Amino acid sequence: MKVVKEEIIKSGQQECVTYREVTYDDGGFRQFDVETGELIGSSYDSDQEKLPSMD
Repeated sequence: MKVVKEEIIKSGQQECVTYREVTYDDGGFRQFDVETGELIGSSYDSDQEKLPSMD
């Protein structure tokens, strides 16, 4: 996989959530917490078990 785009995204009403989104040449993406580097979102099935629980 090759990285085709990488950007910092601020979301939430007060832009208090900031994450880095990396998009790959296969159309998939991964999202990382800017402060910790932790994987917080992904379009890949293989990453789903690595994501933090939403409970």
